[in-house]
Amino acid sequence: MRLILLSASLMLVLCSWAQTPNNIEAVEYDPQGNRWFVSNGSSMLVTSDQGESWDFFGEAEASHGMEVMNGVLYAIGQNVIRAYDLQDAALIGTLAIPGVGFLNGMGNNGAGTLVVSDFSSGRLHTVNASDPTQMTSTQLTGNLGVTPNGVNIDVANNRAIVVCWGNNADILAVDLESGEVSTLLDGSGLGNLDGIDDDGNGQYYVSSWSPTRITRYNADFSASETVVTGAAGLSSPADISYAVELDTLGVANSGNDNVTFHGFGEPATGVEERSGYTVEHAGTHMVFDIPQGRLVQVTAYDPSGRVLMQRSEYLPAGVVRWPWPLESRPGVVVVRSEGQVVSLR
Repeated sequence: MRLILLSASLMLVLCSWAQTPNNIEAVEYDPQGNRWFVSNGSSMLVTSDQGESWDFFGEAEASHGMEVMNGVLYAIGQNVIRAYDLQDAALIGTLAIPGVGFLNGMGNNGAGTLVVSDFSSGRLHTVNASDPTQMTSTQLTGNLGVTPNGVNIDVANNRAIVVCWGNNADILAVDLESGEVSTLLDGSGLGNLDGIDDDGNGQYYVSSWSPTRITRYNADFSASETVVTGAAGLSSPADISYAVELDTLGVANSGNDNVTFHGFGEPATGVEERSGYTVEHAGTHMVFDIPQGRLVQVTAYDPSGRVLMQRSEYLPAGVVRWPWPLESRPGVVVVRSEGQVVSLR
């Protein structure tokens, strides 16, 4: 009996380990299910509580880029593109593009087309996924002369926007019909651009490794601002996904295997007046009771007043649990939202 109990305990521990993100590269939001997927080496994890807990998404796998389109999750896993049903994680189609070196980034146009980057060969490929059970591909560009990484589809202009790897990396635009390449930003001043996504409002978010940050660009990439830094938990930020419905950016941090979530505003509700919220420190968590969704900023200070962590996030209405940011360290946590300030110890 003792051996059986020990074995059962060991299995529980192993399952717990298996459901902690590891070797992550890509994150993708599913608006239909209000959940986030993350690549997990040779498997795939999903969370419905912004990373407080993770579960396997069936037997799906992803090592790099992922895209949700028309009820299907497309994922790159070791140079194979796989299509999974969002309802039950069933594998419904696969595509292996001949001659590729390292498929990395992926974007979609919402109407059956994917564009994927081959990091090794410097090429882009277009995937016809209108029938996910019978995907086909064509080469969109030859060697770009740079190293393409993240891909986003600008539907209005029928082009792929591609961020590149390397020092003072470029941002390119590629026409989806002709494959013609133009330069949107000739030298970003950033090194090793990895992920890109848009917020549905004409702004683009780009992750970079050097410096470690998220940069927001306007529609023509003529203006930019730093919106998230390493102090918010970034570590070698790789693929990113913007949840338009939540105004929240998810970032797969390959340096520490954490997915971080960063809020940038509140969805339009038509409600001008908002009632207050309550928050309390309960053990290893903060517990929010929020009558209506709102943007909340949390700042953790050590006893000397030095900022240890700062994070902003849009929280939905209801009771929301958030990990206590100080862990076991002394200090104070200040929560700010719409003029209301709460200090917790």
